Amino acid sequence: MRKKDIGMMLTGIALGAVLYGTAVPARAAETSGSAPVQVAALRASSYKGDTLSVGDRSMVVISPYGTSVTAVSSNPEVIALEQVGGFYVMVVKSAGTAVVSVTDEAGNTANMALTIGGSTSSQPSSPAPATDSGAEQSTESPVINSEWSHNPDADLTANMDVRQEMVRLINQVRQEHGLAELPIDDRLMNATQDVSTQHFKEHTRYEREAVIAYGWLYGGCHNLTCFNMASTGDIAQRAVTNWVNSPGHLRSMLREDVTCIGVGVTIENDTAYCHMFAGDPTGHGIL
Repeated sequence: MRKKDIGMMLTGIALGAVLYGTAVPARAAETSGSAPVQVAALRASSYKGDTLSVGDRSMVVISPYGTSVTAVSSNPEVIALEQVGGFYVMVVKSAGTAVVSVTDEAGNTANMALTIGGSTSSQPSSPAPATDSGAEQSTESPVINSEWSHNPDADLTANMDVRQEMVRLINQVRQEHGLAELPIDDRLMNATQDVSTQHFKEHTRYEREAVIAYGWLYGGCHNLTCFNMASTGDIAQRAVTNWVNSPGHLRSMLREDVTCIGVGVTIENDTAYCHMFAGDPTGHGIL
């Protein structure tokens, strides 16, 4: 073989080695760079457990909290799904079995198998009100989802005397307009007290998440007001008067479809933060 041909052949081999040598590491680097990031596995569970009864309503609890998902039921005649305040709620229609599947935006799926008993749920359709709102609170956290970004230091029994007076004054306003009094619901009392510790001056999604996280899976309406207490120390009267003087807030207090109430009060730096939630057990929207 001529030297010129040998030289050209060696040049071609060297050039090929360079080209292929650079290509292989590039593919390896790309594979390494696209390795999946380790994240918490998607999980779904039922707030009231896996064994439910006809008539039950149970929230689908998603972990990690805040994950955006879509949910479907394998048997809507047994378990139908509704959305309440951005959360999925299972509504038990009849006895049988069903699988609720949730899928996140990345395509990850979690399945939850449920068995529905033949007996009707013994739980009332309208939650029974607490008979003694001043009773000692359980030491166990009432929050459904521990990953919810609530205030873990919230004293849910704080300012109870002021809160009870607020409920009395709200019911007095309702009576003056020919409406029934609203009994206290502990879930709403806990949720509104938690909300008040956040020092909100306008409505936020946190309020909606709070009532659901503390166990209220139905509809209702919010009121809030905050004010400096330099002019008066009567927080309950001041809060209710503010709401009475505001047409929108007054309408919330005078709704005929609500059946129970919860209020929260936090006092910080001489400012009172007051919240009210009136619950509608037949509704799903939160105003």
